[in-house]
Amino acid sequence: MSDVFDLIADLNAQDDDGLGWSVLQDARDPESVRPGSMLLAGNSAGSAVVRVTAVDSDGQVHFAVLPGPVSKNRHLLDRATA
Repeated sequence: MSDVFDLIADLNAQDDDGLGWSVLQDARDPESVRPGSMLLAGNSAGSAVVRVTAVDSDGQVHFAVLPGPVSKNRHLLDRATA
């Protein structure tokens, strides 16, 4: 896979609210992970564009997976070289 992930995440893992989650230490640039940011998340099993909904004080990142393939949502990413 040639994509560089902004956030390494298991897209099948969900928190108690049904949102995806990961941790800041798995972010390429932790300072760019903030509520409302759009990131490319995933791992070798799959990828998606996600919208960060919250970042907890302990570093847990909660996000919503945008529907559709990355190719449809790539223009939403918060990085210039998406």
